[in-house]
Amino acid sequence: MNKYQKYLVGDLSKNSYLSNCDSNVWIEDKFVLKQNEDIALKDYVLHISNETFEAIFAAEGDTQKPFKKTNNQFCIPIDFEHKFDSIKIVFKNNLADDLILPVEYVEADKEAYYIKKEKEHKENLLKAAEIKVSTGTDLVNIYFQPCCDKYDYTEIQLYIPKNFVTAGGPYGPVKKPSEWSLIKKSKVDTDEFYKSIGGLANGKYSFVLRQFDKNGNVLLKTDYMEFSIKSGTNGPHRHTVII
Repeated sequence: MNKYQKYLVGDLSKNSYLSNCDSNVWIEDKFVLKQNEDIALKDYVLHISNETFEAIFAAEGDTQKPFKKTNNQFCIPIDFEHKFDSIKIVFKNNLADDLILPVEYVEADKEAYYIKKEKEHKENLLKAAEIKVSTGTDLVNIYFQPCCDKYDYTEIQLYIPKNFVTAGGPYGPVKKPSEWSLIKKSKVDTDEFYKSIGGLANGKYSFVLRQFDKNGNVLLKTDYMEFSIKSGTNGPHRHTVII
């Protein structure tokens, strides 16, 4: 970029932006187009304003597509699946030679996006399932609701600790389960929304709750959800298990 072109271009960081993008697009004499972390967004438009620009062309290989100014602004659709290589600027009245500027694309982390969406989906299913626990002298009642319209039945797997690790706590080191052993698996029919399991000794337990559709596909699987049976419990004691 010579001094005439540089003077006419000015500070495009103030006169250009990309829709659905929060960062500057004009960096070190090139356009840097950053994809939103939400890769489902498709409607990107690069907006450029400059009184000295007569026309703008988007180049992909040997092909150049012209864009005319509308309301003192060039609006260039951007597709992260079909990218162009550079932008050519034609100045009014041949004030300077045509200028070709490189375009750099910064794509979103697709893996991180899918992990985030899967986490959000699971959180919504857990919220709908409303899993609660009520413990008594030697029993546990597990309550739940269907996680979605495809729900058919629930399976609950009950575990006891297999191994422990020592971790710091507010009152000193405590032992926490690091592995679990399966002791009971229960299927809950379609028209029932709780499971009562009795004959439990004092101690720490956990369960994993799965919900299925009519074809046996898993709709929801919880993490290990812990509870304790303690001596001296008079009647059932209900608490909500929080993951």
